[in-house]
Amino acid sequence: MRHPKRTRFVLALLCVVLGTYPLSIAFGFVRVSDAQVHAPMWVIALIGLVFLIAGCMIFLANHSRANDLLASILCLLFGIIGMWVSLFGSTEGFSGGVPLVSHEANAEIARWVFGCGALICFSISAYAFRRSLKSAG
Repeated sequence: MRHPKRTRFVLALLCVVLGTYPLSIAFGFVRVSDAQVHAPMWVIALIGLVFLIAGCMIFLANHSRANDLLASILCLLFGIIGMWVSLFGSTEGFSGGVPLVSHEANAEIARWVFGCGALICFSISAYAFRRSLKSAG
């Protein structure tokens, strides 16, 4: 890579720009029909925050207390979004699955997978938060 700082800045800026779109939808600045949105607006806002936090982490690009704290928040948001999908997500949004298994069974498998993934994200978030506290002291 010839210009790692410039590349990092461009990627961080791209994440921030990508995060503003879901946030704009969540806060009503961009109008979308109810048929286009399959989640509550607070989930859409969390998705935007995920991109914004990722952009900040790319911009920081080091192992600092701030980056550890942002990592814990990022994983917490992933967990919250995954848990919402697991508990309340529409089964029409689940695709793929195990062959020769009914759609209902595949939907239950998907809910369990999202739930387990959310629990893993919560665990990683707790670890990252603890790490950020240790680096403070």
